[in-house]
Amino acid sequence: MPSLFNREVQNYKVSVFESSNLSYDRSILLTLSDPDHTVSIQFPSSAPEDFVDIGTGFSTVMVDRHKFDEFYKLLQTESPLFFTAYEFGTLRFVGLTTDPEATGEGFRDADTSAA
Repeated sequence: MPSLFNREVQNYKVSVFESSNLSYDRSILLTLSDPDHTVSIQFPSSAPEDFVDIGTGFSTVMVDRHKFDEFYKLLQTESPLFFTAYEFGTLRFVGLTTDPEATGEGFRDADTSAA
């Protein structure tokens, strides 16, 4: 039952491309800490049923293409960020999470004046 629970993301690399032999056209490569581990998140139009493959030091997960922007935005705007993936029999999960944050954080409304 391989798993990666709440591993902090150290850095990432984003790729968008066209390929005649791959089922996806964008990917995100994460470097996780403690201990070092690399994860390739691939974004096919539709993720297969067996979308998690956790290995030793390197893992591959597939997420539906329509979720690429959400993953990328979290990587661009949040720190620290944590990655979780697991497969327990037929139960599979992939996700990014933040630390708890105070309410009201975020972008300033356009109609508020700077004080």
